[in-house]
Amino acid sequence: MKITKILLPLGLTVAVAVSITFSALIWTNPAQYEHNRQRSSNAQTTEINARPQRDVFLPTQVVSTDASGNQELLNNRKINLTTELREALSKWKLGRLTRVSGVTHAKYMGYLHQKSSLLLSYASPINVKTFNTVFGSKLPRTSTQFSRIVVPLANDHHLYLLDDRKQTVYRVRVSQPDVKDLRKILTENLFRINVKMQWLNNTAMAYVTNQVTVPSYSYLVNQQSTDYFTTRLLNNGESTNVTAKKNKDNTIYSDGTSRQLTIYNKLGMALFEDYSALQTSLNFSQQLTTSYKAVKSVGIPMENLRYYGYSASNRTMIYRSFVEGFPIFNQSNYGAARIQLLSQGVRRYNFSLYSLQVPVPNDKRSVTLPGTQAVIDQLSASGYSKKKISSIQLGYQWAASSSSDKVVDLTPTWYVYYNGSWKNYKQLLK
Repeated sequence: MKITKILLPLGLTVAVAVSITFSALIWTNPAQYEHNRQRSSNAQTTEINARPQRDVFLPTQVVSTDASGNQELLNNRKINLTTELREALSKWKLGRLTRVSGVTHAKYMGYLHQKSSLLLSYASPINVKTFNTVFGSKLPRTSTQFSRIVVPLANDHHLYLLDDRKQTVYRVRVSQPDVKDLRKILTENLFRINVKMQWLNNTAMAYVTNQVTVPSYSYLVNQQSTDYFTTRLLNNGESTNVTAKKNKDNTIYSDGTSRQLTIYNKLGMALFEDYSALQTSLNFSQQLTTSYKAVKSVGIPMENLRYYGYSASNRTMIYRSFVEGFPIFNQSNYGAARIQLLSQGVRRYNFSLYSLQVPVPNDKRSVTLPGTQAVIDQLSASGYSKKKISSIQLGYQWAASSSSDKVVDLTPTWYVYYNGSWKNYKQLLK
């Protein structure tokens, strides 16, 4: 035990030192690392950081239901599980899409509990057009919205698209449902959590039925420079005079006309405002695509980024970073990025200045968390209204490490969407 306590900090120190060494090499000999760069500096890392839309809009949760009706939340710590499932489903031949009539609440829940099936879920709605982009299909009725995909594993010749908001179900004809690849994926060494799909207020949710033990992690963290963001967002490949105004809590950069970037260094956040947008009215599909392009234009790392939230009332899309299959909630006040596309032609991008690099050794133990119902009971006993709970999600809390300012600790915990915002359940119970 004493040896472990000595080696873990030593390993962390070595990992940080290696990272700093490589960074120093890049700083002192940039030509060695940039000899292939042909374009202007505003595109300096777009190709490195960017991920295609089909990756960013992958489902964020996978639940398996066996032949007996038992349900498990699945995750693969070595390979992105939703990517594997996407590759298998992309081989399917999809045909006609029709709405299922006469769906009651009981029947809707029946789809969520369908035996021998996979349930792929989104944190917020997408539409058929986005589904086609992700899975390489050509389904009609591209404006149809939904948030869940039920994939039968018993040669049903259909899959189903579900929308919790109106409890509607759409049936998609499958002419060649080859489930062998899907079944093979389910035999892998997956991280499994016993769950049961239940209804909470206005949405379905995977209730964790028992206590669950989830590992903690530590990561080297990178803070992108202010010059990087001002070049990408204010210069935009043009010869622009950028002005800077330092205030107590922030620094405001402006191109003098229609664009402004505010950097909050202590908070590790930034706000970009653009008043020059030509198209002021966007439909849902356009909002999804435009918000993705906005995140891409900012230049934050997108390797583990996922679409995670949508608000129609204020035209806002949320994107979060994921670690080991679970979202990070307090990377900033809004996750990794919040994109607002306002009707007046104004666009606002909130985003984090920090990004994860590589995991490093730590001495943090795995955390055992109560089940979902136990969390709800604790909140109710503390005076919180169950009616104001919209969702409860297992995720990671981002906190600066006490061992190094270049490291962050990621601790698993429950996050509760209560009265319009995400909160750590422990903070609510204080």
